[in-house]
Amino acid sequence: MDEIRQRNDNMVQNAWYLAKESWKWDKRILLFLGITTLTGIALPVFGIYLPKVAVDLLLQRADAMRVLQVLGSMVGCMLILQGVHGDLSKRAYLHHNGCRNTFFIQRLFLVSLQCKYSYTEDSEFYKLYRRAINAVRSGDASGPSVFFDQIPRLVTGVACFFLYSGILARLHILVILLLLLTSLVTYFFRHRENICYERTRDAYAVAEKRLYYTIGGCRNSRTGKDVRVYGMKNWLMGQIQRFQGEEREILKIRRRKEYETHLVGCGLNFLRDGFAYAYLIVQTLQGKIGMGDFMLFFGAITGFSAWITGLVDQMSMLKTANVKMNDLRSFLDIPAEDADSGECELQNVSEGVEIAFEHVSFAYPGSDKEVISDLSFHIRKGEHVALVGLNGAGKSTLLKLMMGMYEPSGGKILLNGTDITKLRKRDIYRLYSAVFQETMILPAMIDENIALKPKRDLDRKRVEQMLSLAGLDEDFAQRNITLDSYMTDRLVEDGIYLSGGQEQKFLLARALYKDAPVLLLDEPTAALDPLAEQEVYESYQKLCQNRTALFISHRLASTQFSDWIMFLQDGRIIEQGSHQELLEKGGEYAKLYELQSYYYNQAEDAQMREEAGYAGE
Repeated sequence: MDEIRQRNDNMVQNAWYLAKESWKWDKRILLFLGITTLTGIALPVFGIYLPKVAVDLLLQRADAMRVLQVLGSMVGCMLILQGVHGDLSKRAYLHHNGCRNTFFIQRLFLVSLQCKYSYTEDSEFYKLYRRAINAVRSGDASGPSVFFDQIPRLVTGVACFFLYSGILARLHILVILLLLLTSLVTYFFRHRENICYERTRDAYAVAEKRLYYTIGGCRNSRTGKDVRVYGMKNWLMGQIQRFQGEEREILKIRRRKEYETHLVGCGLNFLRDGFAYAYLIVQTLQGKIGMGDFMLFFGAITGFSAWITGLVDQMSMLKTANVKMNDLRSFLDIPAEDADSGECELQNVSEGVEIAFEHVSFAYPGSDKEVISDLSFHIRKGEHVALVGLNGAGKSTLLKLMMGMYEPSGGKILLNGTDITKLRKRDIYRLYSAVFQETMILPAMIDENIALKPKRDLDRKRVEQMLSLAGLDEDFAQRNITLDSYMTDRLVEDGIYLSGGQEQKFLLARALYKDAPVLLLDEPTAALDPLAEQEVYESYQKLCQNRTALFISHRLASTQFSDWIMFLQDGRIIEQGSHQELLEKGGEYAKLYELQSYYYNQAEDAQMREEAGYAGE
């Protein structure tokens, strides 16, 4: 993933980025935060001067009306400021949480949909995706939330730091130095805590991934059968406990650092405040400062200590949040696949599509081993071609190259004579309907799952026709399944599941609904018995007329429905021809066919005997 880089931006850069993005989403966020910052600065000013003013008025023996006017005005202003501050803080919180939960989640999802397909097969992509999701799905500890919450507090803290520093400047320099020194030590321990978090972040993410994968993967009905039949309870519980133990060990390391920081902080606060207060009492007893000034300095020292501790905590939280912001932005920086640029358009698609590989080679990113090596073939318009070979021969990789999901490292792929690298990705994807090995059944209604469109955009009659052509109409009628039935139980309790064979037929109906000029079937009958497979391929033969088709199958008996066959081994075509030609040749294809036929014939005989037995009862 050469185009993906881990960001290492500082807090100012990420704060500026967040300000620009929140301005796009909801301008009120910055307005609310700006006002709460100003009120946050004003409130401590009133708070620190109110006791001094009150004491000075009493010592001056001011009349009751003047005391009431001055103190009443100050208290009234404070109450108004507190009301505005509290209300706008709540509004800002609600708005910036909406920004985090809606704006950023949508953008993360959009990036995962629009990026190059090759990224989705890279483990580093998923690590970054998980960190980015964690950056916005950690509640108030999420990166954006911490920035929105702590930046105004940090600005307020800096302003108050200068305010209190100006007041305390009248005291001995040793008092100021002591306050600063203890704050720096506290910051050092907070920094150690942050480093510990960063060093254990990836290990914790791995442990968390293992834990929730095990928990999530064993709670559905499919895995539930295996868990019970094979007595997996103790083993799986052991795995859960192991992964929880890994999490606990990491958390212990983090908590130890947090405890050390807390312990040091408590000790320093005791020493700092005790010395400062003793100094003020001595100065007052010696008559060097008055009672009003004593209250002012007392409040300033208390406030200074609190604000310094707050600044250290805020910087610590922002450092952790900055890591999350960099994770978030690193994922959002992943470029979208350029699906609309191309040097030329594909010609004569309505008349069919022919596909040619000319000395094509390919190795996956980061690997020197070629999966496809100097491969050449030509599929004419309307031809039905079978691609066979043992596992790891490169069959599925060949389909990905053909669909433009990867680009060859050598040679050319031609569609109707045009180099595939010169065509728009969007046009290439429109050429194909496909049934892949990895099934995708969405928690949506039947018709939406077939059309892969929202209800308002799909053709229900066509959905019914494709289900009928795929041989599912009778099965659905017997189970009272309608086009409005939900699939899977992820969103509704009574969602339906299909058997392996029904699922393959369902995916075939989906491919037929798209009505693309090229049909790709990657092991479409893997879950079917030989007789059911025969029925599917007979339907396939009828349904694929007038379109180019390429299918992968590990059962060589099904290849007789194809015009010709490619036998792939180690990324090369070692044999090609019709089913009969390859049998007569007596090569690798013939040997594999003979071996499979022996076992399939046994299976068919057993099935026929079983059916005959049932019929005689």
